[in-house]
Amino acid sequence: MAIIKCKMCGGDLEILEGSTVCECAYCGTRQTVPSMDNEKKLTLFGRAGRLLRGCEFDKAAGVFETIVADFPEEAEAYWGLVLCKYGIEYVDDPASGRKIPTCHRSSFESVLDDPNFEQACENTDAVARRVYRDEARAIEALREQILAVSGREEPYDVFISYKETDESGERTLDSVLAQDIYKALTDEGYRVFFSRISLEDKLGTEYEPYIFAALNSARVMLAVGTDYENYDSVWVKNEWSRFLKLIAKGEKKTLIPVFKNMDAYDMPKEFAKLAAQDMGKVGAMQDLVRGVEKILPLKKPESAPAVQQPTIVSGGPNVAAMLDRGNLALEDGEWDKAKEFFDHALNMDAKCADAYLGFTLGELELKCEAALAKLPEGREVVDTNASFQKFLRFASGERLQQILALLEMAEAEKQKRENEARAEKEALAAVRKEREEAQRRRAEEQRQRRMKEAEARSVFRLEQSARRKRIAPAQGLIAAGGQHVAAVTEDGKVLAVGKNDSGQCDVSDWNDIISVAISGRSTIGLRADGSVLAAGDDPSMQHNMSHWKSIAMVAACGGHTVGMKHGGKVMAVGMNDWGQCNVTDGEWKSITAVAVSNHHTVGLRSDGTVIAVGKNDRGQCNVSGWRDIVAIAANNANTIGLADDGGVLAAGDAIAVRGVQRWKEIVAIAASDSHVVGLKADGTVEVCTITGGHFSFADWKDIVAVAACKSFVIGLRADGTVKTAGIMIADRQTITGWKLFESLESLAAKRQAAAERENARRRAEKKKKLEDRAADLSRQLEQLTSELDELHAEQKSLQQEKATLKKELDNLKGLFSGRRRKEIETILAEIETNSREVLIRQSKLFAKLQTLKKEFAEADSKLAAFIAEEM
Repeated sequence: MAIIKCKMCGGDLEILEGSTVCECAYCGTRQTVPSMDNEKKLTLFGRAGRLLRGCEFDKAAGVFETIVADFPEEAEAYWGLVLCKYGIEYVDDPASGRKIPTCHRSSFESVLDDPNFEQACENTDAVARRVYRDEARAIEALREQILAVSGREEPYDVFISYKETDESGERTLDSVLAQDIYKALTDEGYRVFFSRISLEDKLGTEYEPYIFAALNSARVMLAVGTDYENYDSVWVKNEWSRFLKLIAKGEKKTLIPVFKNMDAYDMPKEFAKLAAQDMGKVGAMQDLVRGVEKILPLKKPESAPAVQQPTIVSGGPNVAAMLDRGNLALEDGEWDKAKEFFDHALNMDAKCADAYLGFTLGELELKCEAALAKLPEGREVVDTNASFQKFLRFASGERLQQILALLEMAEAEKQKRENEARAEKEALAAVRKEREEAQRRRAEEQRQRRMKEAEARSVFRLEQSARRKRIAPAQGLIAAGGQHVAAVTEDGKVLAVGKNDSGQCDVSDWNDIISVAISGRSTIGLRADGSVLAAGDDPSMQHNMSHWKSIAMVAACGGHTVGMKHGGKVMAVGMNDWGQCNVTDGEWKSITAVAVSNHHTVGLRSDGTVIAVGKNDRGQCNVSGWRDIVAIAANNANTIGLADDGGVLAAGDAIAVRGVQRWKEIVAIAASDSHVVGLKADGTVEVCTITGGHFSFADWKDIVAVAACKSFVIGLRADGTVKTAGIMIADRQTITGWKLFESLESLAAKRQAAAERENARRRAEKKKKLEDRAADLSRQLEQLTSELDELHAEQKSLQQEKATLKKELDNLKGLFSGRRRKEIETILAEIETNSREVLIRQSKLFAKLQTLKKEFAEADSKLAAFIAEEM
């Protein structure tokens, strides 16, 4: 299990199971912790914590985002995103000696309104929620202090981001280059934030308020660097990444990478689509300053607004009075009234340019001619106005130039807005494209990660399969019951000790046994030839197995016995009061293993799914959703399943369900009503106690098979010896002295030899059956052929006799031939009847002959194929 580190000091935390809050034993800080339910998640939290303590906030945020994607209800991951967003670092407080937060990334957004903070509070309990809120209030107080200080700062035009010193404390080449740029821009009149100079009077204070103010006010950032490591250093990256986020939010800002003595392709990938400036080129400084001027033109001092000087025209003071009154009406927004005064002026002087201009202002609802410089539509709306065209016709000199200058200002402002809108649209498109590219990269990274994880899982499953295959010959060699124990030796003999009141231990004459099972006061043995033996008491007729053939596995418990055939079919005999013997329907097929309790039966299918029938009062038969199972076990209250990844599932009693969930790298399982036992890949065991005492397995090593009973556990070691734990009715000393085989290799070899002998016997038996069948069919063919030949001869004889009688009949003449004629006709009729009967018999025999020939051909073909396969 991964170790959780303190967010403040990095020390190891001691966390009670189920706790959401703990106190660090090193710094004394009370803090929230993630749930300890997933190894992968805890590993990711460890990595994110290291990055956060190193102030690498963007990288840490990426890890927290991964956790949120995989575990959307993990509150601590959302809180981690809050800490990254506000750049929270915990430092020592000289006054109290405690860890307190400091903010490296302020924001105009309140921490208390942050959606990630809300998610953290929503997904945790009341205890952790109070801690989150207390920490959030402390961070919010810091944020408000930063905003208060930054609000007093004058805005900047340009922000220069660079690394000041190297690891040895010496000034970097980046710093020298940045100061040259600072001087060039300040000489042009720009207000530039350059930390070496801009912060030199801020010693002893927090820098974040001034950096925050500069980042938010500057329109241009120059990211200066001479190698990738300097660009990627924590505080430099903190500055330019924050600036890029402001751009992504729609701020009208521009970031220019400025580099020297390095390849542009070696810069951070975030700069890939930004226009950069190589300071190693001739005239680079001039090009850089000019580029900044294009983005951020210096503002010229504005001249005082020109005062409207009405043209003095002939017509006397009445015209001037009308113009004055019209201009006053414009100031009051009385557009119709103003147009009336200007119309009166035109009645007195039809060529009065200022009257036409005033009339134009009234139509456009502008209060003064200075408003012409702020027309949103530019000069287009004025150029199409008829009154203004007459103004242009009659105005001249400085007055005309004055109005045209105002319109040029409006047109320039319109063009500026259009350019800004276009630039904003392009920036948004670039941000959107970058976002899509980032999403694509993240999706690809996730796909690659999933592929690697799947590959790792596949390799692990193959390793688990190899481990299970190695110990497979030892499974079924030992069995434990309430009052006796049985075991199989590598030469097929059976050993049994314990209570023998029903003859359950009378198995010394058994041979060729490959596995044993115990049910109450009886012992069941499976022979290599697939037959089953039984010894002991049989009150429920569970020993009625004499007709069983080709059995590959046997299990017994309580009052019933279950056998699995080599073809995957299942048979059961004995008590069936809960339907535990109903294993012959269509769902019970392709079975590879069986397990039983007193009241239910479990089958493992070849596709890794599980089926169960019988008593289901605890939900022990609710296994239809299980997948990728490779082994099964059962007790009265549970069904246990071993997954191919080494994990264990349980259905039924809650104690067992919870107890086996943490198990890993398990290769074999056993169960009794008192406990569940798991054999690990390293030869040790895991035990989940349901009822009863706790056993010690400290000295159990190299175990390859386990068996469990209510009061004890038996383990079979790789050297063939036996270990015991618990209270045993059977003779412990005798059991621990058993040696069932020399080694797993010798056991596997003997099992293989026995299997080959049995296979040879079965093949010889099959060959004998095929030969006998072919011989029998051959005899039948010979007999049928002989019968057909006899019928053919009989038919020929009848035809000859018929021909002779017909000839005699044709030659009969005279008065006394009538009697003979009648005799011949009677005989001919009998011959015709006999001939028809012979033909019918021939037809039937011929049909039977064809069928026999076909059967003989098939039998002969099967025999030939079998012989060819043998060769």
